[in-house]
Amino acid sequence: MFLYFLTFIIIMYLLFDIHYFLRTFFTAISSYLFERKCSLIDVTTIYGMCTFQDCDVWFRHIREARLLREIDIARYHFYQRTGIYSRSRQLNIHSLQGCTLTLCHEPIPLFGIYKIRTKLVYWDDSSLFFEHEIVTLHDDRARYFMISRQHALGSTGESTEALLKGLPGLRNRPKCPDNIKEWLHSMQLTSSKLRPLR
Repeated sequence: MFLYFLTFIIIMYLLFDIHYFLRTFFTAISSYLFERKCSLIDVTTIYGMCTFQDCDVWFRHIREARLLREIDIARYHFYQRTGIYSRSRQLNIHSLQGCTLTLCHEPIPLFGIYKIRTKLVYWDDSSLFFEHEIVTLHDDRARYFMISRQHALGSTGESTEALLKGLPGLRNRPKCPDNIKEWLHSMQLTSSKLRPLR
């Protein structure tokens, strides 16, 4: 019986990223039970550690692909604490990761403990834009700065305005930061180059 159970666990680990699902579930539940609600303009923080499965092949520092997973969890934490998650369930709106911009100042070493500060900095009719600052705890240094764009996909065409309606902080809608304007402009230029290839 034990061998069947062990085989099942091994197969599950081979087929799925079990730690990702466990960490996401734990973060969502713990923020729901133990953390206060916050507004759309607040900064939320989660913590993590660079382990062997997060590292490059030489086990020196975290891979950027793993950081994308971490900012996923940071966004879920933000959604839970601001009420975006419950609103999205009510309206049947799903989010899709559109694109990410990553700036690396210095990699996070193996066993480095870090925090991710997440802030909603702008939104338009179809997207939410987040800034994520990844800071190591032992020296309080910003190692990575990331911007992510989340598309809001509603089954009946709801916009981000419907998603955020009534949530604390909505009246303080920020202007689009210059760096995001330039980032969006660069993506438009790249898209225009790809159109003749279609």
